[in-house]
Amino acid sequence: MSFSSLPEFLAALDRKNLLKKISAEVDPELEINKIVHQTYREYSHRLNEIPALLFENVKGSKFPVAINVLGSDRSIEILLGKTPEKVGEELGNAIHSLQTAAATGKVLSWAWDQKDLLMNARHTKPSYVEDAPCKEVKKFGADVNLNEFPILKCWPLDAGKFITSGLVITKSPKTGARNMGVYRLQVHNSKELGLHWQIQKGGGFHFSEAEELNEPLEVAIAIGADPMLWLAGVFPLPEGIDEMAMAGFLRGKSVPLIRCATSDLMVPASAEIIIEGIARPKRTAVEGPFGDHFGHYSHAAPFPVLEVKCITHKSNAIYQAAVVGKPPQEDKAMGETITKVFMPLVKLTKPELTDLWAYYEAGFHNLLVASSKQRYEKESIKTALGLLGEGQLSLSKCVVLVDPEVNVRDFKAVLRAIHQHFEPKHDFILLPGISQDTLDFTGPRINFGSKMILDATKLGTLHNSAPQNPNPQTDTNLNFHSVDPNIIDSRVMEGTLLVVKVNQGGREILKRLLQRPELVSFKIIAVVSDDVPLKDDILILWGIFTRFDCERDILFKEVTLEGPRAIHSGPLGIDATWKPTYPKPVEF
Repeated sequence: MSFSSLPEFLAALDRKNLLKKISAEVDPELEINKIVHQTYREYSHRLNEIPALLFENVKGSKFPVAINVLGSDRSIEILLGKTPEKVGEELGNAIHSLQTAAATGKVLSWAWDQKDLLMNARHTKPSYVEDAPCKEVKKFGADVNLNEFPILKCWPLDAGKFITSGLVITKSPKTGARNMGVYRLQVHNSKELGLHWQIQKGGGFHFSEAEELNEPLEVAIAIGADPMLWLAGVFPLPEGIDEMAMAGFLRGKSVPLIRCATSDLMVPASAEIIIEGIARPKRTAVEGPFGDHFGHYSHAAPFPVLEVKCITHKSNAIYQAAVVGKPPQEDKAMGETITKVFMPLVKLTKPELTDLWAYYEAGFHNLLVASSKQRYEKESIKTALGLLGEGQLSLSKCVVLVDPEVNVRDFKAVLRAIHQHFEPKHDFILLPGISQDTLDFTGPRINFGSKMILDATKLGTLHNSAPQNPNPQTDTNLNFHSVDPNIIDSRVMEGTLLVVKVNQGGREILKRLLQRPELVSFKIIAVVSDDVPLKDDILILWGIFTRFDCERDILFKEVTLEGPRAIHSGPLGIDATWKPTYPKPVEF
């Protein structure tokens, strides 16, 4: 079934015991996020059952707050009416069979076989309505007041209150193509918002076009719309593909749109709240810091400003919010859904690819593992470079290639593949000085950093493909305290990754560890800071992969040159300690 509104979906979650209602008064400043944080701790071993939360009595506001709406696999399956894997499989099979039908002249047979899919395709075109409940209350000009809504301050060092689940709608000034994305929005004052348009985001591209034309960009923000729209808003669709069309296709019903009160933008009629305004060319203000999904406060930086001209809302509107931070959070289920839905589509252009997984533990973009068939030597590298040229995948920092039989979703299995088939001398590629995720704070400046590729496939190696060091170490047999008194603890993972926790001096300690003959059989040695719990499988990945720049923080026992090519010897060393230039990790 499809859901026409947020309240309708919340009612469905309630019937499935996936909604908890809180009637006690709560504060939108920190307290709501604290409760969400505690809920994730309580459900840490059964995240698939974690409920959405509806706070019915919010301090300082008449509007209730719905949060963690798509926080579990079960809630997303209820929304889609099937598993994300099934959605991806159906889309992939349909397109693949169309390619075959076109090549054999059997398109009509294909259309008959795919009639249900084609019926859904009718709904990609939105419908239009003249009136909707989101227009029940209208406020313009001096009456506009963002502070009447229970907008959250999520973390203690956040710069202020942030709208965290608004669907930001813009239109290209040049082509008229629509974009709908989910970007955080800082409340600068009662009538202005900061637009955090990250690198590779459609709304940001539209603003750049408006600046070229020296004209303001019209912007609308829908809060609390049909959750299918929210899911479509985070999908990494190709530039120019309408997220409204994708939502209509998935829900099997056209998305009803209504015209804004102050512009020609069309917005979801199902929304609880609509915010309208303009972003003027060259006008920016400092936005941030904000505790983001890398588990750290993102750096403050100048971003465009939205001047709010109008707010409309339902008389009984529900304010929807989301929180991010150290994993896991609500973005886990949503991010994994993206991979499950789009993996079959990626395979259409990369037939050698068998599976793909972005690790939520590392903030998704920091660790991507791909399995692929190897039809010739080093085809794996072609696959990795191709992935790094695809939309949002281009922001991946560390790409690991494994063989088809390796479960890319099991990090321990990935480590075992690295142990057997990764040799830095032949299988490590550094890509320095390139664009990087806006939220990545490890590079020398915003949107700029480096990437690396680790090839752990059999045929991908230039050396003998027989397993290396078939008997991995389970212990180091080394007294780390004698190496340096600043070493607090250590952990060996699958005889492949040695993680060492230190108080200080991480870089120098790592250099010494790489020279130790007792440690030469480890493929990777990572040094982390003292706030990383080594027994926590989630936070150990977070503590490693969010805290290093490949170009500046990767070390080896020895690096020599063979002509223009760098030859790396010994374990791959990662200085993943917190650096003075880094923003602080989020903590209550």
